[in-house]
Amino acid sequence: MKGCALRILREVAKFGEISLSAAIRLGQPRYRSHLDQYPLALLLEEGYLGMTINHNPPSGAEAMREFSLATTLHMFALPKNERGEVHYLNVISTESIDPEKVWVFLKAKGALYLDERRQKWWDRFWFFVLGLGAGVLTTIASAWLRGQLTCPPKTGPVGM
Repeated sequence: MKGCALRILREVAKFGEISLSAAIRLGQPRYRSHLDQYPLALLLEEGYLGMTINHNPPSGAEAMREFSLATTLHMFALPKNERGEVHYLNVISTESIDPEKVWVFLKAKGALYLDERRQKWWDRFWFFVLGLGAGVLTTIASAWLRGQLTCPPKTGPVGM
């Protein structure tokens, strides 16, 4: 996992839960469309994150859950018209759900993923340190055995 999805997952993990509107704002506004919401939609659909409302795709779109959720999330970020409707991709939404009152929270799969990622980082760090240490010690021991490295002769105290 890279980029935006990892940033969203880390941000939610830092606080335990954040509002849906804050999670939507974490998506990078590169396309200014529902494409910006795919990282959050995928995290929700794959079970890394949970949400306090259920997303039920419209009938006929059950096989396109991620697309449906990304579109719905983007519609929460769009302004409503004078009748309180949001229009996007031939969909009209009149829902009264306030994204400030809906929470996105970390699920077990997300916590385990972040823990595993952190553990792998520490494993790589220690393997690097041990490998570097072994290389330095091997070089010193090899030079000493070949006689290229000698200890300085002992001298007595100055003035004697």
